[in-house]
Amino acid sequence: MKTRNRHVLIAGALMLSSVLFGACKRTISEGLQPLSAGKSAMLTLTPSAYKLNIIYFVPSDADTITRYRERLNGILLQGQQFYGKWMSYWGYGDRSFGLPFDSSGKVKITVVRGAQGKSAYPYDGGGNVVIGELNTYFANNPTAKNSEHTLVIMPASSYAADGDPGGVPFYGLGRWCFALDYAEMDTSYLGQNTTLGNRATKWIGGLMHELGHGLNLPHNHEKVSEAADATKGTALMGSGNYTYGKNPTFLTAASAAILNNSQVFRTSSATGIYGGGNTTINVIKADYSGGNINLKVKFSATQSVNRVVVYNDPDGGSDYDAVAWVATPSGDSITLAMPINELQKKTGLYAMRIRFLYTNGSSTEFSYPYNFVNNEPVLTFSSKDELNKSTWSIAYVDSQENDGQAVNLLDNDQNTVWHTQWKSVQPTHPHTVVVNMAGQKSIAGLSFLHRSNLNGSLKDITIYVSTDNSSWTSMGSYTLANVNSKQYITFSSTVNAQYIKVVTASNYLGTYYAVLAELGAF
Repeated sequence: MKTRNRHVLIAGALMLSSVLFGACKRTISEGLQPLSAGKSAMLTLTPSAYKLNIIYFVPSDADTITRYRERLNGILLQGQQFYGKWMSYWGYGDRSFGLPFDSSGKVKITVVRGAQGKSAYPYDGGGNVVIGELNTYFANNPTAKNSEHTLVIMPASSYAADGDPGGVPFYGLGRWCFALDYAEMDTSYLGQNTTLGNRATKWIGGLMHELGHGLNLPHNHEKVSEAADATKGTALMGSGNYTYGKNPTFLTAASAAILNNSQVFRTSSATGIYGGGNTTINVIKADYSGGNINLKVKFSATQSVNRVVVYNDPDGGSDYDAVAWVATPSGDSITLAMPINELQKKTGLYAMRIRFLYTNGSSTEFSYPYNFVNNEPVLTFSSKDELNKSTWSIAYVDSQENDGQAVNLLDNDQNTVWHTQWKSVQPTHPHTVVVNMAGQKSIAGLSFLHRSNLNGSLKDITIYVSTDNSSWTSMGSYTLANVNSKQYITFSSTVNAQYIKVVTASNYLGTYYAVLAELGAF
């Protein structure tokens, strides 16, 4: 499944979505200096080996909008400069996304005529229709595809009473991003305190925000100190579409770390780009002291990891307000101290999302829930001293598929799972699995690990223990968190047991089956 990042751009709402670079690496000019259409970029950028695909997609009953090539040339050159400036600021060199150029020296924009009329490409659902047609176009015109990243611009199909354009897709879908065009969409209006100036900020800034999604970027928010910094201000991948070209706007260190591995930011060609990878977190320790959330992680990965981004995301993962820190691994570990005075919110539920960035451009992310209580974080997800499972076995299971057997709960591999039957029959909850620990153990609780994609994760369960697989003691009913990281259930007191029984009541999809990757004890 592709991750869909989208938002509606409407006045008054916080939604999705400068530039001379001084001699000193961390000296930034204030504000965004608009480029007029056709003007050359002010930064000398190292050429990228891969270029962004830029498509002007026109429905069969529409046409291009006046001066679109000249206007979009200026917008894209300015955006390339903006991205390049912040890549350099964060230490990744004078690099930005690659742009194709035509024989006149302007950005090459390929016009593709849609097979259907405007009504076939609405905001809701229209992006996937366009992608289908463009995949056919690229298959028939392979030289038109420069990379895995495509910016699709469509002429606005409707206008509000105040003249604001709309009606077409405007969001990110995987490595595709969508934006619109209208007659006054021009960098010359940026910075003006006028209707056209504010509109240019919203829609040009919105294009740059959606382009960020198409270049692999999730949402994130500026730190408190960055919001107060006149050279930074608002994160583009937060609500920067309402500040771009008007007030200080920037790319966060987390965004730059991800772009560092993006295909269209590479200065030399490579094989295996976006080839995937897997990471296992072997040890995680988190505590709060000295005003900092202190994090230590030891991991193993199947691909080379060059950065780890840690997002602290309020409200359990909405991501618009996620404040991020970046760590460079030292061998197989990272250490971070994250001051909580950099977080805008210090109440309620949070998710700590740890994203491992592979040099091939792919990534793996784990999420750990925690809470703020009395303005301080309560962190309960540190690794426990788990028992060795090498001699354990499954004593009983009421349902399992041939490719989802219960023994997979004991193999220390998140990629293999216990899955109840679903192919020929679909038995419903409750489902039961019993683990034999091959001898009596003193245990304080159990560990659970969902499969990484969280599809149908177990939710409500009851736990029993026994010394003889006959007489059972209930340890209580619990609700598992819907996270792809290891989580722990601690009993009210330590118990002696040889057998563990888990009885399921529901999953997070509200469906019939049970699925779980790992079950352990500590």
